[in-house]
Amino acid sequence: MAETTLPGTLRAWWILEKASLRAQGQYRSNLFVGFLGGLTYQGIQVAFMALLLAGFGVIDGWGIDRIGLMVGIRLAAHAVYVMPFGSLLNTSQLVHDGEFDLLLLKPVNQFTQIITRRFNILTLGDALLGLAAVIAFAPQAPVDWTWWRLLYLLAAILGGGLVETSIQIAIASLAFRATVVNSLQTLADTVVTTFGIYPLSIFGPAGLIGLCFIFPLGLIAYLPAAALMNAAVPLPGWLVWASPAGGWILFPAALALFTRMSRRYVSPGA
Repeated sequence: MAETTLPGTLRAWWILEKASLRAQGQYRSNLFVGFLGGLTYQGIQVAFMALLLAGFGVIDGWGIDRIGLMVGIRLAAHAVYVMPFGSLLNTSQLVHDGEFDLLLLKPVNQFTQIITRRFNILTLGDALLGLAAVIAFAPQAPVDWTWWRLLYLLAAILGGGLVETSIQIAIASLAFRATVVNSLQTLADTVVTTFGIYPLSIFGPAGLIGLCFIFPLGLIAYLPAAALMNAAVPLPGWLVWASPAGGWILFPAALALFTRMSRRYVSPGA
């Protein structure tokens, strides 16, 4: 029977993740190229935003100081998602090819096996860029930094990472019924990467609500950044400040959905 207790699951995750990282470390050229790839992919978005602001100065009242902090939170939150959970993108292939059968035979939770199946070297670049962005942009932002605001920033990064993780878990769970959901996962990643660097108020009240509570992009970085900078948002103030808690609510819900849907798995060889 698979480990279901939290300590057992965490121990299994750590052992499998270390083994996956050691395997990837055998190919140092791939490690280096992948590291640069992660920096480049996310870095292009930062460069694009810098060029856009250089041309227009502000976007809906947000200048480089405000948007810089939001981008830093988004990049750091993305690293929180992609480093431990990036292998969720392989779920469709495992289900489609019947390899999920092998996971059912091992005494480790299937979700844990999926996320530790292969360590994506690109994530190291993502993590470094996210950390560098927060360190570089936070001092420039119009925020009176105190110890509790620093704690809030950390909570926002962790919560934002869990929001993005929850989105990908929810989509991956559909693979047990629809089999192939790669395009949906790619679309979700594209939406987060493309629109996560803008103040979402530019999409109007309806767009803002949709991007906060239907597709919860706003919970990743926009609302936490707005709270820290006391930026005007057409939502209740307490809701804006509570946005980092969204990830802690969505994550267990997404895991429960994944567990429930995985029980409907039917082997393609059955």
